[in-house]
Amino acid sequence: MSVDRSRPPTDWPGLETAGLTLLTDGIFYGWLEHETNPFFWHWCPTYAGLPEKKKVSGGWVGAGTSAHTLVSREPLHLEPSLLWQCCGTHGFVRGGEWIPA
Repeated sequence: MSVDRSRPPTDWPGLETAGLTLLTDGIFYGWLEHETNPFFWHWCPTYAGLPEKKKVSGGWVGAGTSAHTLVSREPLHLEPSLLWQCCGTHGFVRGGEWIPA
C-alpha cells in the first residue's frame, strides 16, 4: 500500500489540525483547536521503513509543542529547537522556516 506523503493525517481523533503549513518536504505544522502552540507532523524515515502492519499512518509522526515558547505566530518562531527521537531530525523554526540544527 502506498502512502501519500504530500499530506499528513490531520484527521486523527483529538489531533484534527487546521491551517496546515509545509516547512520542508517532510515537516508540516498546523493548529489544534485547544492549543496555543502549533502541532507538528514529521515524515519519519525510521517509521516509514517498518512493515505496513506495524504502522498507523505510513511514516507520519505527530508532535505537540506545548512545552515550547511561541515567540511569534506569523511568521512562526518557536523556541527551543525541535527534536524527533525516532530518527534524530533536529532543527529550529524561526522566521517561518525550518533551520536544521
